[in-house]
Amino acid sequence: MRSRTVLGAMMAATLAISACGSSDDEPEAESGGGLFSDVGTLWGEESSREKAVREARLQQTQIKVPITAVKSVELGRTRDGFLVTAFGTAPGLGYSLPALRARRSGEPGVDGYIEFDFVATEPVPGFQLPPGTSQTRALRADLAVPIRELRGASGIRVLALSGGVQMDF
Repeated sequence: MRSRTVLGAMMAATLAISACGSSDDEPEAESGGGLFSDVGTLWGEESSREKAVREARLQQTQIKVPITAVKSVELGRTRDGFLVTAFGTAPGLGYSLPALRARRSGEPGVDGYIEFDFVATEPVPGFQLPPGTSQTRALRADLAVPIRELRGASGIRVLALSGGVQMDF
C-alpha cells in the first residue's frame, strides 16, 4: 500500500515538473535559453557554467612548471622495478600535483644518466598566498620505473630550476 502512495507521489511530481518546463510563456533569459536553461538536472548533468569551470580547472592542472629546487632523491625497489622518489621546494604555496617528467622519452643521455624534470602545477590565478617557509613549500613526487628502462643506465638525475640531484647506480 505504501509503495503505491510513494509511486503515485513521484509520478505526480514528475508530471508537475514536466508541465512547468513546457510552458511557452516563460520569460526568456538574455542568453536566449529560457529561465531554466543553465541549471543542470537532478540526475547529475552539469550546467554550462559548471562545465566551463571544470574545463578551466582541467586546463590549469595540465600546465606543469619546474619547481625551485630538488633536496634529495631516493630509489626504492618494487616488484617490477624501482620507485624514484624526489623531494623538493616549490616556488610558493599552493603548488600541487608534483610529478617527475622524463627527458628524452626516458632514454639515457650520452653520459648514461636518465634525467627527470621535477614539475608541479601552479596555483589557480587569483589564489594569492603568502610566500611561506621552505617546509610549507615542500613537495614530493614518486615515479614507478620498470627495471627494463633502467638497464644499462649509469644513474638518474632529477632536475629543477636551480640545479638537481644525481644518484649513481
